[in-house]
Amino acid sequence: MRAAVLTGLEQVVLEERPEPEAGPGWVVVQVESASLCGTDVHQYDGRIDTPFPRVPGHDFAGRVDSVGEGVDESWVGRAVAVKPSLPCGQCPECISDKPFDCKKKKLIGLWSDGCLTERIAVPVVNLIPRPDGVEAWQASLLEPLAVGLNTVDRLRIVLGESVVVLGQGPIGLALTRLCALSGAGKLIVTDAREAPFAVSRPYGATDCIDVTQTDATQAILDLTDGVGADIVIETSGFPSSSAMVLDAVRKEGKVAHIGWANDLPPLPVIPIMAKTLTVYGVGGNGGRGQYERSLELVRSGRIDLDPVVTHRFSLDDVAEAFAVASSKTDGAIKVIVSP
Repeated sequence: MRAAVLTGLEQVVLEERPEPEAGPGWVVVQVESASLCGTDVHQYDGRIDTPFPRVPGHDFAGRVDSVGEGVDESWVGRAVAVKPSLPCGQCPECISDKPFDCKKKKLIGLWSDGCLTERIAVPVVNLIPRPDGVEAWQASLLEPLAVGLNTVDRLRIVLGESVVVLGQGPIGLALTRLCALSGAGKLIVTDAREAPFAVSRPYGATDCIDVTQTDATQAILDLTDGVGADIVIETSGFPSSSAMVLDAVRKEGKVAHIGWANDLPPLPVIPIMAKTLTVYGVGGNGGRGQYERSLELVRSGRIDLDPVVTHRFSLDDVAEAFAVASSKTDGAIKVIVSP
């Protein structure tokens, strides 16, 4: 079968790989749609360490092709979304049938070969049945929503609070929509491009700041009467964005860090203490119902994913897909690859 393989920095090629096999408790999924995530792009550009060669990708949906020992045969042919973090299967949590409390979970495509291939083996516990009305391409976009839900669950936004979302990539846009649904009052977003703001505004943003044209920290302070926002969420993973978080939040406010890359600066402790801040580190989607709730938000129409998808490619054109996702040319936001 064909698979996209990262062979080095900014190098991705198609290779023939052996067909996957479903071991006990596992299934093989025929991949129908995969979306490129910021993690994939940072593996490609070197901002996240990756052992090469590596088949990247963790956001995907498809149909169950075959099942392993101990798995109900009724899964075969079912449309599914797939949770991207593999439980270890050996720790006390896994043994006691709590795989999503596993402390050793590892992301598909980063710690093991991923979904940018025609078929992939995954544990049956990672499957979520895909309901009627949710297409494969929509189900391959659930992780940004799940990460966003994990964030708003922890922040516990109060109706009318001012919220800043730094970065309007897929996770940032998901958070913009989720914060609006959660009752944020003034909802300020930033990005280094104008293109995402065409989605941010209908998603609920009240103010959009282009950081290439404006001092973003000062603009946020001006919009919050000099006090700073109640909540600041950093999603971009860029050092300059991470560095401004503590200046943009009010005293006794809350901040959340989601964006991930090797070159992020350390958080200074004294400003956190001086402002009596609550700081949340959000390392993923949470894995405790966030995927299922994201699927329901899409099914119910609460979140329209169509505006986020700007580019679609076949697996044959995966090199171009990565180049577009990395450079963000032609207003790229979310790039989908269909094997």
